[in-house]
Amino acid sequence: MIRTGYLRWEIEVADERCATDPYSREVVFLARPTHRVVRVRTTRHADAAARFVRGEASYDSVLQTLDGRRSEVDLTIPDVGPRRFRYSESDRTKMLRYWMDKLQREASAFAFEVVAVASSFTQLVIASQALRSGYAKLVESEIFRVIEGKSQPQATSDEPVRVDAADYQQGVPELVAAELVRDVVEPKEFHEFCQFDCITILNGDKYYRIPRKTHGLIEVWDAKTKQAICRLCVVFQDPGMPPSDEVVMKYLLAKHQPEMLHQLGVRFSPPKGRFEVTSPRRWSLD
Repeated sequence: MIRTGYLRWEIEVADERCATDPYSREVVFLARPTHRVVRVRTTRHADAAARFVRGEASYDSVLQTLDGRRSEVDLTIPDVGPRRFRYSESDRTKMLRYWMDKLQREASAFAFEVVAVASSFTQLVIASQALRSGYAKLVESEIFRVIEGKSQPQATSDEPVRVDAADYQQGVPELVAAELVRDVVEPKEFHEFCQFDCITILNGDKYYRIPRKTHGLIEVWDAKTKQAICRLCVVFQDPGMPPSDEVVMKYLLAKHQPEMLHQLGVRFSPPKGRFEVTSPRRWSLD
């Protein structure tokens, strides 16, 4: 299972012999929603106002919904795929690197297709291009976890999952982002995130410490000597990105592409003090 906003997807990957070509095989990608129906509890007035802003309704329709009554709308989430990728068996046996590159491109294209479908449900996915690009990377990573047998897709449930649109508008995106952190990082890293509002990643000979606060500087430490090297300022284009989503984006860069992190980041002086973390003020007894 992988999450894109409120939507959860079960990824299936099959390698089958092509029915029309005896010398070819097909990789079949399919994404199923974990819950087929998402029941959104919302206000009729907010929906009417949104339609008026988009030019889809008159202002009179907005006035008619000022009673503030709540209603529920069922959103049916479709499957994405199946997307078929045909390849020659000789490519896989004789040109393995070429075949893997092709598989990587097809998996990436399918991942963006999944995110595009998810993004069509604007109530369920935050409108952030940077975040949606990050979701695509997560879906792509889940595809290869399924191929390697590290993740097993579960059955799609017909029981609706409930979402309250009013809560969503009042800050639940940050809660969803925190759940995404839990899905992406390791358990000990999530414990550090919960207790100390930061995550420490070891990559090569460096530690990268990512704070949860918005636009927080990433601390870089030498892994052997525990000496501070520098601080990096990495700012994404979307100013409305929840803090925990920033953590996910920076985490993926530090974990898999640290050189890009150094290229994107503005370098500042090293942090002062020792290589340790302190509890945030919310835990203070003063």
